[in-house]
Amino acid sequence: MIEVTKDLPRSADGLQMDWLEVPFGPVFPGLPGGLKLTLTLDGDGVTEGRATSLVGMTTEAEEVEGNEESEESEQINAGTFIEHLASAMPLAPVSYRLLACLAIEQGAGLNDDQATTQARNSGLERERIASHLGWLAQLGRQLGFAWLTQRTSTLQLQVRDADRNRLAELEPALRALGTRLERTPLLKSRLKGIGLLPPESSALRGPVARAADEGGDAWARLWQRLAEISASLEFIRSSGEPELASLRNIGDVSGAGEATVDTPRGEARLSLKLERGKVKSYKLDTACSHHIDLVPKLVEGRELGDALLAVGSLDLSPWEVIS
Repeated sequence: MIEVTKDLPRSADGLQMDWLEVPFGPVFPGLPGGLKLTLTLDGDGVTEGRATSLVGMTTEAEEVEGNEESEESEQINAGTFIEHLASAMPLAPVSYRLLACLAIEQGAGLNDDQATTQARNSGLERERIASHLGWLAQLGRQLGFAWLTQRTSTLQLQVRDADRNRLAELEPALRALGTRLERTPLLKSRLKGIGLLPPESSALRGPVARAADEGGDAWARLWQRLAEISASLEFIRSSGEPELASLRNIGDVSGAGEATVDTPRGEARLSLKLERGKVKSYKLDTACSHHIDLVPKLVEGRELGDALLAVGSLDLSPWEVIS
């Protein structure tokens, strides 16, 4: 036995045994589809890990060098660019549609319109509620809480296209969900201390960043998202009817624009150049592109179940991981 194991790595308990590299995903219960998590296991412990996206888009499109005809062929109609960006982000299409509209309109020199801005922001907050409900459904699958998965999935479908009156009708059910989670036995003990962010963590955005001030673990991230659901309901109640952003008339202008939108997972930033009303180049930065780098630190030295729960608590969208 000594001869067989003498060259194997030594575990934390002093035993020497094979370390296995095991993939989880791109389809795995409790993790978003398209995310590949690769963990090196020492028994049921994780020695190291990494996460990659199999569906993310490129971070930027550069200007094309060459004659005017070749540049024109690479330019994208503004409306087509908006649809492309929204469809590329299926977990937050409203947010990225708004982001593209704002950057293009800013590049065209258009001023803000208060009524339009309110309606757009109401649509953004409605998507935030639906997105957080989707994360709660995923959490339910990881914890084995079938009631949580079923209830939040149903509410998510009801919220997604609801008008302001319908959201008001759903508000009691949404608030009751938080109350039930608060009273769920052992939930706090299962999440407290899991996915604790290291003190040197940087580039945090959205709920992950805001929860860092309240403990920075999976438990804090749960309650941060529930608080955001309540805040979004209050915003919609006091603002206009939720609407999808649509591009205002920009004509054939040229210019440079940039915009930032607080998506359900954190700030996304887009800068672009317009030429004769078309998108010539762009650069995109998203929260998930930074948060995915937290995975190795969150899983190292954890038991497998805790490691998977920690990764899930980040609410990574593989489509929003930009390469």
